[in-house]
Amino acid sequence: MTTKHISVDQLIPGMYLVEMDIPWYRTPFLSHKFAIKDLDTIQLMKRHGVRMVKIDTGKGVDVPPASVPTNPEGPEHKTPPLVLETPPPTDTTTSSGATMPRVNQPASVIYAQAQEAVERIFNDLERGIPPSPEATKAIVSTVLDQVLSDHAAMATQLAIQKIKQFDRSLTAHALDTCILALIVALESGLDQPTQEMVGMGALLHDTGYVRLPRNLVRKREECTGQDKTLLEQHCKLGVAVLSERPGMPEDVIRIVREHHERSNGSGFPAALRGDQVSHLAQIVGIVDFYDGMVTRRGTRPSMMPHDAVRELFLAGERSQFEKSLVELMIRSIGVYPVGSLVRLNTGEQAVVVGVNPQQRLKPLVKITTNPQGGSYPNPIELDLAVPSEDHTVRSVLRVLDPIRERVNIGIHLDNSDLRAA
Repeated sequence: MTTKHISVDQLIPGMYLVEMDIPWYRTPFLSHKFAIKDLDTIQLMKRHGVRMVKIDTGKGVDVPPASVPTNPEGPEHKTPPLVLETPPPTDTTTSSGATMPRVNQPASVIYAQAQEAVERIFNDLERGIPPSPEATKAIVSTVLDQVLSDHAAMATQLAIQKIKQFDRSLTAHALDTCILALIVALESGLDQPTQEMVGMGALLHDTGYVRLPRNLVRKREECTGQDKTLLEQHCKLGVAVLSERPGMPEDVIRIVREHHERSNGSGFPAALRGDQVSHLAQIVGIVDFYDGMVTRRGTRPSMMPHDAVRELFLAGERSQFEKSLVELMIRSIGVYPVGSLVRLNTGEQAVVVGVNPQQRLKPLVKITTNPQGGSYPNPIELDLAVPSEDHTVRSVLRVLDPIRERVNIGIHLDNSDLRAA
């Protein structure tokens, strides 16, 4: 048995935490399992009411022999240097002070952990408990670390999830929008604190739907008349929900309020125009627009990613979004987004597994069939922007419908080693 319960006053850096005595939603931590890296983390736990914890002495240090409860907040306390036989997993401390596992895990694990945390947020919302800014930022910081580390892997994971789950929930849409918005924010050159604001706003942009009838929300794509008008109130309702708990940044509030506004004044709830719409809200708005198209909802089938990119372009032509923002979005996801099935000029069939932001027409692909339609025993992973070893110049000829071609895209996306250039 390597776990034991101790007082929070006995916590010291180097210990590995596995449990706290209060629910997740009352803390700013994405996970309650992590190594204690510094005294600030212990102070943060105390401020949120943690009194007892469980530690794993097999993964971190034990309580020192004959120790007395320590007082990390006291100026006289000095923690002696610690020598660990097995170093605990490297952690990261977010700008909110929350410590979480450092991104050294597969994107699938990070995605699953984040999805579970977002589900808890929405479950709490349905119980009337608004999310804390700290908890929201903790989730976003973890996802942002993954995006910064390898956004192609996260984009691939997002595509896999859409294939596996045909009718995505509010929770899944919130997380997917967060991931894409962070990718766009990174591509746009925003600083990290602003990227976090974009991510938080994207994660919470549909908060107001929890105040509307669930059946109405499920069929929102087919609603007209009074039902549609009622659904459009979710922006204002979201602001009201988030305002019930102090401390939510104004940038996040504006994203929730304005993500359905459009540059040409055709949006809602206030029909704002141009610069009246927050730039961060515009980023989340265009990502929400795209993700809604490539996600199956109710009886409406999902759109192929390439067709959704075309719709983005047309929305820019109609001035719903600034053309510079449309260009930025397409540069981020590619003309042929991850998960697209394409026919190459060689007659081969391939799945897009990565994006070249500087050469959007030349994605990273996994070639799965030969020109005659036979499957390659070992699919060929290739960057179309780089000459192949046999000097064959390959390019995308057209986009194919995976359903019509009877191709399971998810099989080819899993375990791909290719990454964005």
